[in-house]
Amino acid sequence: MTKLKHDQNGFILPLVLVVIALLAGGVGYLLTQGLAELQANVKNQDYELCILTGKNAMAMAQAKLAEDVHYPGTAGTVSDENKGRYSITVTEASESLRVVEIKSQFGEYRKRIYGELVIIPDSNGQGKIQSFEWKMLEAE
Repeated sequence: MTKLKHDQNGFILPLVLVVIALLAGGVGYLLTQGLAELQANVKNQDYELCILTGKNAMAMAQAKLAEDVHYPGTAGTVSDENKGRYSITVTEASESLRVVEIKSQFGEYRKRIYGELVIIPDSNGQGKIQSFEWKMLEAE
């Protein structure tokens, strides 16, 4: 009996090309997903830095009001060390109540912090903050 000899020359090339195409498709998919995750992380970081800018401004307002109970706020927008921007507006509602509005911005995100401070003023223009109620709002 004679064995039939099968000609398998050229079979490896299409197999290698199919494997390379599958690998390239998988790598392309992973790169696309990785870039989408990176962009989402950058946006989340900007959002968190906007909130941090607002909280830093809130701490600044508390410190300034403890030094001077008649602190009016910032004259316009101020830059933060985190490369954000904020503005503070303090309104005297009464001798012991201050209404504070803080607007913070980082990148495309904006936040607004609204708060009320109850201050116990002393004779030399300084005061002790008794309470500070605040809430964070989305900017208009």
